[in-house]
Amino acid sequence: MDFRQSPILHPELMQAKPPRQTGAPAPHEDLPILLVVDDDPDILRVVRFYLTKQRYIVHTAASGREAMDVLDREPEVELILSDVMMPDMSGLDLLMAVREDDRFADIPVILISAEGETSKKVAGLNLGADDFITKPFNFDELMARVKNHIRLRRLQKEVLIASRQVLQANAALQRQNDRFQEDLEAARSLQMSLMPDALPDTPPLRLGARYLPAERLGGDLFDIVELDGGRRLGLLVADVCGHGITAAFITAMTKITFQSACQSSSDPAVVLDLMNRELAANLANGFVTVFYGVYDRHTRTLACASGGHPPVLVHRRPEGRILDLLPQATFLGCFQQVHFRTETLELKPGDRIILYTDGLFESRIGPDGEEFGMERVRAYLTEYQALEIQPLLDGLVDTLADFMNHIPVDDDITIVGMDVLG
Repeated sequence: MDFRQSPILHPELMQAKPPRQTGAPAPHEDLPILLVVDDDPDILRVVRFYLTKQRYIVHTAASGREAMDVLDREPEVELILSDVMMPDMSGLDLLMAVREDDRFADIPVILISAEGETSKKVAGLNLGADDFITKPFNFDELMARVKNHIRLRRLQKEVLIASRQVLQANAALQRQNDRFQEDLEAARSLQMSLMPDALPDTPPLRLGARYLPAERLGGDLFDIVELDGGRRLGLLVADVCGHGITAAFITAMTKITFQSACQSSSDPAVVLDLMNRELAANLANGFVTVFYGVYDRHTRTLACASGGHPPVLVHRRPEGRILDLLPQATFLGCFQQVHFRTETLELKPGDRIILYTDGLFESRIGPDGEEFGMERVRAYLTEYQALEIQPLLDGLVDTLADFMNHIPVDDDITIVGMDVLG
């Protein structure tokens, strides 16, 4: 290229020397790094003079092949300014080599061509040139274009770095979520393993149970145990406050304490007291509501104690009325000294006992948060009292699902039923 026709080129600049370096840039400076390629040494000297004066770090090459060698040594080059017409390896060949090399493919390339070389401009654009300058050109225009392309490339690099950081953060979050889901599934499997595999066959009683887990890991628990060689039957329903893995852990502790306590005494109040002492000593936070009843086959009585649990329903079907066994004490796990008491209720053939957790009646739907409520529970039990206990409980869960428009519930729902047949 010929700079002598440039309107701003002063003849003295043909003998100008690059400014003397006074030392390396300060550590905080981030000066742009350019590569200027031309087979005319005078042009290289003048262009370098102007660019260095504008605080650019400038590398030069006299040919396309030499330019590729410079790129190998200086991979931090941020822009290439190259003449098109050069022997051996033209500016177009250099552009092609740069675009085909993954290390340099994103470096902006400004080609300089003579007026009338339209075909070379089109070829350069097709090969991926970022800009063209036509000779003779004004240095102010050159500086403006160089500055804009440097700014654009740095912005693109910042966006790319930010995108990679976002992808890395998302990948880390995904890994963390995968581990959490694995822990959640393990906790859910643990919780399910705490439930009885099958209900005992204990005529003249008939038992039923239904457990509906929430999408979130909850803390419901029920158990049915035979005591004193089958003379007595223990029925436990518990609900741990909260959700998640902590709730599942407390549920497991509740099951363990119950298994030990129920073998130590047939008195429900004593069992709850033993459970409470163990839980209060080991729980840093959280609590459990519990109902425990012991049915005696010989006396046909239900001895029961409650720790903050919702009322248990006693459906006197022959009489057409439903009684509430109200909570008698506070929940388990917070206070070492809690006074539990046992109440005894005589049952008759035809009586039905319904134990449940608060997820049954507290399930809400609609913009106003309407509860399913205990009135619907009572109405259902009355309307379908002729059903056997397991179909009755299944139907109650289906009725709740219809009320919820089959939207997953927010809390675990546990229902245990016992019919006295004789």
